Amino acid sequence: MATLKQQDTLMECLNCSHLKTAEIWIALEPLVSTENDISIYRLESIAGRYECRISGLRWVCESKVTLLYHFSSWDPHRAVLQSMGYRQGGPLLDIKIIEGKLKEVHLPHFACFGVGDYDPSVKQKVRVLHVEDSGVSIEQVDKVTRFHVKILHPSFSLRGVVLQTLGCSVHCDLQIYRARTAHLTLHAYLMPCDPALTQAVEKQEKCNGSTRILKPRPEKSQWLTSDFYLTTSCPSDVNPRRLELAHVDPPNFFEVFIRDADFDFSLNLSCKSRKQTIWNHEIREAEYRAPILAADQHFVDLHQTALIDRVSQVDPILDRLLKSGVITADDYSDVIAERNNQKKMRELFDGPLKGCGPEGKDRFLEILTELEPYLINHLKRE
Repeated sequence: MATLKQQDTLMECLNCSHLKTAEIWIALEPLVSTENDISIYRLESIAGRYECRISGLRWVCESKVTLLYHFSSWDPHRAVLQSMGYRQGGPLLDIKIIEGKLKEVHLPHFACFGVGDYDPSVKQKVRVLHVEDSGVSIEQVDKVTRFHVKILHPSFSLRGVVLQTLGCSVHCDLQIYRARTAHLTLHAYLMPCDPALTQAVEKQEKCNGSTRILKPRPEKSQWLTSDFYLTTSCPSDVNPRRLELAHVDPPNFFEVFIRDADFDFSLNLSCKSRKQTIWNHEIREAEYRAPILAADQHFVDLHQTALIDRVSQVDPILDRLLKSGVITADDYSDVIAERNNQKKMRELFDGPLKGCGPEGKDRFLEILTELEPYLINHLKRE
């Protein structure tokens, strides 16, 4: 089983980077099946400390454990939460233990506790929504950490992190998709870092034939319910003019329309209340001019975004690509110098893989299949 030992670094956030811990977790790629159009994730582990690479769910066990989970909708519970003064703070997970027992479970959340003017007491107001056949309850947690809440000796059904607060700074993402249209049309989704929302957006856009343009997340957390504007460095139509950062499913998005685009341009996201830019990146012509991926394209090109996002064994893969002659020593040095796995994979795709030809990509896929079998099997079923 492909694993990766990692510290508490699910995402980069400058506001809470000082809260990093030295805990080591083993990241697991789940087996994925589909029932009634719902993705079911299966994870198996021996004694240890583990993290699911899809959801960020963590657990500690002292013997073999098998568990299943899937993402559930918050919609049936929003009214109850609102009446009790809570809002959702992470994905709602339906977890079942098939074999074994968990000592701890760590549910992911997207709240940021590192903002300078943030009210420290809000960390004391983090709770967990627990949905059972007998009803809905709000439960206390044993510990709140940078990206998780810890629960000791848990029992399971539907569980998700909730926040008792009117305002909250959250880790957020700006995901950009290129629509299948004659003129350049981009969909830019501003949303909290919730893997369930990411999954919903990906499913919606793929159904419409869109492709993702992968860009880094905002470097700092942002206040939930704040208004944001998206502008371009070239003439364009952007609708709506402003968008509120909110946890809604499916998320709303900015539509960016540029007629007869044949140039590089910048996207700029700014916060209305603070009147400052919080994200700015260049959209290159090569990125949006790239043809919509077709069925006859190579597997690694078809799944480039997922591979950049989710491959964990990057250094061993680079070692084997070098030994196989797919990349040169200079290519190896350039890629290995990047500071995290996503940047290494992006540099690999942008550089040596562009010129290695079908045979080089075939060898790359062979190495991926050997070192990342669960990920590749999942992608092949999509």
